[in-house]
Amino acid sequence: MTEHDETVRREFERQAPTFTAGGWASSGVGWIVGLVEPDASEQVLDVAAGAGHLGRALAFRTAHVTAVDLTPAVLEKGKAEADAAGQRNIVFEVGDAARLPYLDESFDVVVSRLSVHHFTDPAVPLAEMVRVCRRSGRVVLIDMVTEPEHRGVRDHLEVLRDPSHTRTPTTRELAALLAGAGASIVSQNTRDNPLRLDDWLERTSTPAPARTEIRAALSAELDGGPATGLRPYVDGEELWFTHAWSAVVAVRP
Repeated sequence: MTEHDETVRREFERQAPTFTAGGWASSGVGWIVGLVEPDASEQVLDVAAGAGHLGRALAFRTAHVTAVDLTPAVLEKGKAEADAAGQRNIVFEVGDAARLPYLDESFDVVVSRLSVHHFTDPAVPLAEMVRVCRRSGRVVLIDMVTEPEHRGVRDHLEVLRDPSHTRTPTTRELAALLAGAGASIVSQNTRDNPLRLDDWLERTSTPAPARTEIRAALSAELDGGPATGLRPYVDGEELWFTHAWSAVVAVRP
């Protein structure tokens, strides 16, 4: 593995216990399933699946799901949840998104949720996702996005929380990645995903100095300071902010 792969695995080993059925780890799954429009006969691949929240949701509506991720700890968490739910049509496999261990055109649907901002060279895993998708099959890519003018401060704050973060894409860049890999864009959808700051920081065991800096940046924006692109707000006595998510659906010609 590369040094960055080791960072990803280390960070998600630490986060694995927080990959529960509620909160941030499972947010947006129902929305994504609606965009995928799964069919009962389809074979699905969930790339960089984490604990397979999306893959497990799709497994209830498809023939079979393969969930692949670099980090065994999160896969073990997902497998335990799937076993407890009696799901027998999903398997969890350790694998690298940049070198998917599958033959060409093996899956009807290939999905990846919240992975691009962890890739050092997103074009490589995206080419792999399109490669293993069958002709006329669908590739669905979902990630948080930013506006170009906010990327610098946004990425700085994200890395403070999670060192495996690389770069937050724009909606246009997500679509360009799929198009560059040879897929034809069918639709693009966006939604807001509100997050409670303390929960978001606790899930990565963010060190105290980083927590202080992140909170200060969001609080300063609320007081009229520089924009972070995270649109902070106060609900009750708690500080919240907003991730914008984009979902791009494409077809492999």
